This record gives sequence, structure tokens and C-alpha cells, in this order.
Amino acid sequence: MSNLEAVCFDMDGVIIDTEPLYSKAQIQLFREYGVEIPEEDWVLFKGCNEHTFYDLSMNRYNITENREKFINKGRRYVKAEFDKNLKIMTGFKEFHNSLKENGIKTALVTASPKEMFLYVDKKLKFSNIFEEIVIGDMVAKNKPHPDPYLLAFDKLSVLPQNSVVIEDSVHGINSGLSAGAFVVGIRGSVPEDELQIAHHIISSHLELSINLLKTKLKNSNLN
Repeated sequence: MSNLEAVCFDMDGVIIDTEPLYSKAQIQLFREYGVEIPEEDWVLFKGCNEHTFYDLSMNRYNITENREKFINKGRRYVKAEFDKNLKIMTGFKEFHNSLKENGIKTALVTASPKEMFLYVDKKLKFSNIFEEIVIGDMVAKNKPHPDPYLLAFDKLSVLPQNSVVIEDSVHGINSGLSAGAFVVGIRGSVPEDELQIAHHIISSHLELSINLLKTKLKNSNLN
């Protein structure tokens, strides 16, 4: 029988509400190169890590700028948006506090590169509240591969089947699933039907409780 030992959180779209901020930053960046991103193209980029996003978009819109220069420009736009309106997702603090009060370990697992994580951490001090943090630069294979979550479980000294992963993207959900954890999908970043691969779906952290997760784990088929 599985016992709840740890909860691992993705960052963007799970802990902080960054989806609209990234969109604004990307619109500004591409306008600098004379590109207006068609509405139907946005779905192609959902859940991509930073480097995949820039590689796909540069190729799709025939942008010939130096890759690293283009990425650094994008980061500057993102940071500017973060400076204006970076918000914690509703219910996260309360749920996270309840986990800590009950001795359940927590980790932040993000595909974001070190530079962007440190920028956020300077503002929100995540390194002060999580036992472990895994960022994109720490693993050879990022999400959707299991490596980020497997590293988190190892650092926390917990079993995957006794762990819950909270994600908002298909890549992130697949990463948690392939690592052997119970995965909760949170609505907001991708269409509802794409979240169906998760074990459980919520709209916000307000719907989560320790008792709920313990019950879900107990009734799951995780070994």
C-alpha cells in the first residue's frame, strides 16, 4: 500500500501564474522581428521547455538571429513581465503549509533554466520553503522524460509510488507518470482533454488536502 511521503510541484502554472506573462513577453519579442504569432500556433508551444520553445519558434518563423542572443532577448522580456505582475497561484501557500506541518516532504521541479529560476527565487524565496529544488539544468533529459522527478525523489529519499506530482502541462504530466508517481493535473495551461492522462484533475490548490491525496494513493494501482 502506498503512503504519502512527498509532494513535488512544477513551478510555472502550478506555483506561480506565469502563462499570461510568458505570452506577453513572447508577443513583444516576436514583434521585434516582425512576427505576429497566429492564435492557432500557441498550442504548439504549450509545455515546451525554454530551449525547445525557441528552437521551434525560430524555425517556424524563419528567424535568423543568433540563437543565444534571441534566447537572452526573450529572457529580458520575460523578466520585465515578472517584475510587473508575478503572482502565487491561489491556495498554494495554504496547501504547502499543511504539508510541512504534517511532515510531508516537498520539492519544486521545474524545466526552467538556472538563470530564470534564480530570478524568480530572488523575489519569492522558494529555496527557503522546499526541501529540494530540481531545475532544468540539473538533468541530461528534461520533461517529458522522468529524469527531473526521479532526481527529486532521490534527493528527498522517497519512493516514486509514495509521491504526488502536481503539473499543468502534458510534458510535465508525462514526466511524473513515467517516473512512477501519482500525478495531479491542474487546469489552466492546456485543454481539458489533454489533462486526462493524469490520475486526478483540479482547478486550484484549494481542492487539495492531505486526506484526499492519501486516499487517492491508497486506491491507485501504483506499486
